[in-house]
Amino acid sequence: MQAVSTNSHLIKRSRQEAIFLSAAMIERCTAAAGGHLQEAERKTKSIATRFELSDASMALNKHRAAIRAGYAARLDDAIGKALHNARTAESDSEAARADRIARVFGDESSFSLLEDAEVARFVEASRLQQTAMPVVDQVLARLDSLMSSAMGLPVVRADLNPLRPDILCGALIDLLESFNETAQIRGHWLRALARPFAEEMRGLYQSIVSLLEAQGVEEARYRLKLTEGGMAPPRGGTGAGGGGGTGGAGGPGQADDSMPDDADLVRERRGLFPSMSDLAQAKPMVPQGLIRDFLYRAQWIAENDEPLPPAYYEEATAQLAVAIRASTQAPVFDSGELARRRLRDQALAVVDRPARAVDVSTPLQPQQWGEAATPEARTRTLMELKAQATKISQALGLDAVRTLVSQVAGDERVMAPVREAFVAMEPALLRLAMKDPRFFGDDHHPARRLMEGVAQRSFKYNDEYADEFEQFMAPVREAVRELNDQEDAEPAAFAQRLQQLEARWQEEDQGEKEGKDAGLRSMHFAEERQALADKIAWDFSLRSDLDRVPAVVSDFLFKDWSLVIAHAQLTDKRGQLDPGGYLAVVTDLLWSVKRNAVLKEPRRLFEVIPGVLQTLRRGLAMLGKEPHETETFFAALMRYHDPVLRLRRMRSAQDAEATGMARLETDSFLLPLEPDSEPAPLERPTPRAADQPWLGRHELAAAGFEDEADAAQRTASAPLAPAEGFGTTTIMALDGMDAGATLLPEMSPHDAAEPAASGLPSLDESLRALKSGQPPTAHDDEEAELAHQRSILERLRTGDWVDLRVRDQWRRAQLVWSSENGSLFMFVSRGGRPHSMTRRTCEKLIRSRYLRPVDAAAVVDKALRNLSDAKPSQQDEPLTTD
Repeated sequence: MQAVSTNSHLIKRSRQEAIFLSAAMIERCTAAAGGHLQEAERKTKSIATRFELSDASMALNKHRAAIRAGYAARLDDAIGKALHNARTAESDSEAARADRIARVFGDESSFSLLEDAEVARFVEASRLQQTAMPVVDQVLARLDSLMSSAMGLPVVRADLNPLRPDILCGALIDLLESFNETAQIRGHWLRALARPFAEEMRGLYQSIVSLLEAQGVEEARYRLKLTEGGMAPPRGGTGAGGGGGTGGAGGPGQADDSMPDDADLVRERRGLFPSMSDLAQAKPMVPQGLIRDFLYRAQWIAENDEPLPPAYYEEATAQLAVAIRASTQAPVFDSGELARRRLRDQALAVVDRPARAVDVSTPLQPQQWGEAATPEARTRTLMELKAQATKISQALGLDAVRTLVSQVAGDERVMAPVREAFVAMEPALLRLAMKDPRFFGDDHHPARRLMEGVAQRSFKYNDEYADEFEQFMAPVREAVRELNDQEDAEPAAFAQRLQQLEARWQEEDQGEKEGKDAGLRSMHFAEERQALADKIAWDFSLRSDLDRVPAVVSDFLFKDWSLVIAHAQLTDKRGQLDPGGYLAVVTDLLWSVKRNAVLKEPRRLFEVIPGVLQTLRRGLAMLGKEPHETETFFAALMRYHDPVLRLRRMRSAQDAEATGMARLETDSFLLPLEPDSEPAPLERPTPRAADQPWLGRHELAAAGFEDEADAAQRTASAPLAPAEGFGTTTIMALDGMDAGATLLPEMSPHDAAEPAASGLPSLDESLRALKSGQPPTAHDDEEAELAHQRSILERLRTGDWVDLRVRDQWRRAQLVWSSENGSLFMFVSRGGRPHSMTRRTCEKLIRSRYLRPVDAAAVVDKALRNLSDAKPSQQDEPLTTD
């Protein structure tokens, strides 16, 4: 069995990225496939085929929304199954491969028992993959290598890549088979989808590759071996046992012609394996590549573990005596330097404070860590355990702990007090390694989960001197001291401390849940309401009485009134067909703005217009619209009703006799009327889906778009013209700043200016500069900077942390929601305080460095990935590929 890390932060992030991109990916594929089917239908000369293609095209359109919604879920399930299989993957020997093929396809006789549908499915799946492979082959090779490295594999295992093409293709086929359509129709779908699906798969792979490379993942090796004559000779004192090879070149499951033979592997391992004298040192002298191989190769113990020779104990005893003397002469901790550093740090903004160096030799505060505070005491514990070790694996496990603790302590993404806690935990980890030397290679081990859990929780804070951070650190220090006090460290003890800490964190989060949930409910409701409003607007565009309606009225229906109807339907508790009568009033509204129709029946206008106006104002008030936000529409509506209203005024001025009134009503069309100031459009209006959901005043406040206390003042002092689909208040909040932040007053005019108004060189000037070989202009730099800002924003995913400047304070905030099209974002900071903003605002904040993403990737995983192949002083032996 091979140990595969499938629960790391990198794997989770890659899976999340794939699921996030898959919905838009399959939407583009179905759009392209629909066009392909229609084009094929036009070109075919066969009547029967034309009918089939027509049916396939209509069925694809019918299921298009379900395909978009269902593919992400199917892909998520398929990736989860692939990761589960990878955890239990056997070595890929010829026998194992044959056994797997037999399990999947059976022997030759079993093929005769397959149903026709199963054969057809296999053929379609093979055809889909064959179409995809030439398109994705190049980027897939890089993805296989990076994914193998992210899974902790020393060599490339393409068969364990959870995003390999057969996974994505299988998810698509499973989804299409779930629809109640004939095999012929599904066949047309797959043939039309094949090419666009391959192109989109290549784009998805490239995004995952960029993500992994940005996280510092290095490509795993493709079955390397030493060149002829390039092998180092065995080192003296190694004994019969050998360590792991460089980068684990002898990893399981890679038996083929390109692999080194067993003799090469033994010589390679022995060339990197330390002497017993090196293994007995307090400072690890073993190659880090050997430590990685030791932690992850399941066969390492069986192949290499042996009892330690007498030479080891002689050196270990000597080093223990040195450690004992050093521990009795340890210098006193300098508390004055601690106080001076605190004053220096507090004078700086939290994002500008230099990271403090921490490693296994760093002295810690005795009041906080007790005996584990001095590096001399920690080294003494290490050497006492090394002197008690009986096998090579125990000694190597102790070196693995010290090496990885040093790696984690040097990770400056984590605040220094948290890294000091990991250094102080070293004695407990060392005792644990005596019983389970390779526990760091198990990503589910309680000790590793405890370290990672504390590190990830610490990303919630950005100020080590804040009271909130001290409340977080106090129980962590207590847990570390309790673990160090136990003579026999057990995994259960680490699991218990982690459970206690997580219970405390969950209780703290529960106190912040109300504010966070209120904002999320507002955003989710607004998004759902906008989606329903867009559908209602489209239904309006199909009405026969919409012809020759003034643009101001059709715009009102598509934007404001569709929102009113959607809001009423979503909030109705009685199951009414038309709650509030907001849908029924549309017929009278459209009739009332058509002059010729109204002048023929003026009495009807007198009867319906009061009810229409009352219903319109009631609906807009229910939505949260302020009267001044709708003044323009009602003023325009008054102009269209004015001809008949003038008739009413004339009737009042004339004799009120019935015959006179009848005369007026009969001859009203002869009255001299002013021509329409806004003639009705000749083309039928069509709605456009909103770029972002509309939010009312109370929803803006709940989501953290602006403080309720100063909303009125900001509205009065800086009124802005309403943008499409938003009121004045909304636009101020969205394009100005989030809740309580003070971006615009602190930004320079240059920073706040839009690129179009910055006086940058024109396109012609830029092209001439490129042809003449001149250096890039300011326009090029600006475009590059904008592209950089967009790339930062596009990489943000739910759960990511950022440092956000709010009212002259830097808050650590977490992204908890973003709209599907990436136009709105909602962050939550300490206390459950929401901060919502548009994409444009986020880009401004990134440009001015007021929003800074925080790298919160897994800490222990990164430390394990940073294990190099050899000692820093050593050069790798020449390598070549077969």
